[in-house]
Amino acid sequence: MNTEQILQKYGLTRDTATQYIDAITRSNQTETAEELDVSRDTINRYKNAFSKMKPKERTLLIATLLQEKLLQNAANSD
Repeated sequence: MNTEQILQKYGLTRDTATQYIDAITRSNQTETAEELDVSRDTINRYKNAFSKMKPKERTLLIATLLQEKLLQNAANSD
């Protein structure tokens, strides 16, 4: 299973999942919703989707999306 398949399986978008992972690690759900400009229902849906994932799926998704974000940030800082 690859990242796209995991996102599709759980009804998540790549961009919002990346932003969710980043924001939820430093904010609570309300603050994350405000930062991403989405509803708390959307944040709850993402939280529930991540909790339903198998550990392998969750690890692959988080690692892949954070690596992409890191590479993008590095490219933008040049």
